Amino acid sequence: MLDYEMIGEGATTKIYRDGDKAIKLYVNAPPNEAENEAKLQSYAVKMGLPVPSVYGVRKIDDSLTALDMDYISGKPLMHEKMNPNERQTAIQTMVKLQCSVHSINADGLLKQSDKIRWKIEQNNYIDKTVKENLISLLNDLDIHSNNLCHGDFHPLNIMFDGQRHWIIDWVDASAGSPLADACRTYLIFKQFLVRLSGVYLRCFCKESGAAQNDILSWLPVIAAARMSENMDNKARMPLMKIIDEWGAVSL
Repeated sequence: MLDYEMIGEGATTKIYRDGDKAIKLYVNAPPNEAENEAKLQSYAVKMGLPVPSVYGVRKIDDSLTALDMDYISGKPLMHEKMNPNERQTAIQTMVKLQCSVHSINADGLLKQSDKIRWKIEQNNYIDKTVKENLISLLNDLDIHSNNLCHGDFHPLNIMFDGQRHWIIDWVDASAGSPLADACRTYLIFKQFLVRLSGVYLRCFCKESGAAQNDILSWLPVIAAARMSENMDNKARMPLMKIIDEWGAVSL
């Protein structure tokens, strides 16, 4: 790998620091993923959002591609030692940032509904009939919004440098519905920070004017899409439960 300090790691990426530059290394990632993320991140920068600037993409060898960007010296928005008031403030900050993303018209980017549909089709844990029913629900929910949606908005993708909050990890950005984007954030809270999921939902609805039921209507669709991502079967179980409960009610 690279001869620099490694500062982060994902399923198919490793992030290194080289002075004031961060190098995101894609290891056997899907074709053009680095170029796609660079394009989306650069778009977010152009729109005036607090996002690290991109310097370019370069091929290191047949299996390694690097994305060079600004290094953000900071910590994730939330951490274990926070008291309840600090967590509440952090969620409010996160929601304001998320709504600022949603305020941007992203017509021309990949459609959120197409990304979700593709992920549902790749889900090997539900049968064909359930997939068809979920895609039908997706079509009903999709009102062809073109709001910029981050696609994976959660506390670990927001960094605080002591003065400013920065939004990172733009590979899943698309043009679509803020309700679906908020539903995914809510679902991530439900999986990992369950006690804060309701706090997030109420805060988002207050800030955006959205109704909780309109956000939660997306749950079966978002759960099915999320199941196709890299996780173990234990993590998939609560997602399958959401789909099963929806299926029982929708019959």
